[in-house]
Amino acid sequence: MAKRNILFVDDDDNLLMAIRRQLRGKFDLLTSVGGKHALELLKEQEIAVCVADMRMPNMDGLQLLEKVQQVSPETVRIMLTGNADQATAIDAINKGRIFRFFSKPYDSDLLEQGLNDALRQYRLITAEKSLIEETLAGSVKVLTDVMAQMNPAIFGRAMKVKGWCDRIVPELQYPRSWELGVAALLCPIGMVSMPPDVLARLAQGKPLQPLERDLMLRTPEVGRKLISNIPRLEAIAEIVLLQFRNFDGSGFPEKGPTGEGIPLGARILRILNDLAEIGVTDLPTDIDFEQLERHKHRYDPALFTTIRNLLAIVDEEGDLPPEGREMAVLVDKLQVNDYLMTDLETTEDRVVLTHGTYISEVRLERIRAFQRLHKFREPVQILRGAKPASSHSVVNA
Repeated sequence: MAKRNILFVDDDDNLLMAIRRQLRGKFDLLTSVGGKHALELLKEQEIAVCVADMRMPNMDGLQLLEKVQQVSPETVRIMLTGNADQATAIDAINKGRIFRFFSKPYDSDLLEQGLNDALRQYRLITAEKSLIEETLAGSVKVLTDVMAQMNPAIFGRAMKVKGWCDRIVPELQYPRSWELGVAALLCPIGMVSMPPDVLARLAQGKPLQPLERDLMLRTPEVGRKLISNIPRLEAIAEIVLLQFRNFDGSGFPEKGPTGEGIPLGARILRILNDLAEIGVTDLPTDIDFEQLERHKHRYDPALFTTIRNLLAIVDEEGDLPPEGREMAVLVDKLQVNDYLMTDLETTEDRVVLTHGTYISEVRLERIRAFQRLHKFREPVQILRGAKPASSHSVVNA
């Protein structure tokens, strides 16, 4: 079993030494003099519980616990202070989202009980996270497989957006990073309500009739209803509903939040989905961002600048497809984990899988089924030996 460390943070080293002596052998303890070192420890190892003193120089306990909540949302937070006034307690609860509040001098037995309660809370939180990542992965995979078979081009675009989300989410300190990746994949799920001929024209970039455009704009409503049936995906359903809601309050739905009241995930995907629609490469260029700037009212300006800077850096570094051995193979020779460098399409111009996709077992079975009825354009350019993300994680579903 992995250690579930408890981190005590105070500016008084003598107090930290006393706590170590008092709790030695009862808990896995770490101590830190000041908040800066504590945040470094949080990035290096698992911290189940963080106990912070309120009055510290440079970074007080409230500021520290706010940062802990951003950096490590699962860490249970406790305030320990000699300043037990009501305002401090209210701020600690509302801003630091603390689990317990202890006043100095503290009762040793009560502190030990509070730490044990915090560890139980941490186990509940991490168990829920494990449930989400392992159990819901199957549900998400079913939905994405439906999209992949319904319209490979639309699914390929969702995969592209999901890849961009994976690149930027660490820098944005998104509170529950797995949600953004899943939302990116499920954004087009409402397209199942569209007639096949309309989807075909949409994939080919052909113009739609006014009624058809109206139907397409309302697909997020369908998506929300589908996703809402899956427990724990309520926040993702809301992101999907608001994916076309503009920062200035225009867009779809007509009534709803504006500005920063729109969920962060929806504001991010409003930018990335538009990038995927106009971009032809796996990475957006400055020219792509310049095109989006013609519609500034759609986007959160600060977020737009941040995403542009993050993806531009990736673009300059040329961090394109994963490493592997590039080769041309016949469709019969495709294997699980091969990475498509070109679209896989039939001789009737039907795209079965888009470039930038890994061949999973399900997709390989689908390809074999298509071979019984259709001929493919061959050979296909692939990367073999590349390392796909785990298919068992919701984040990488």
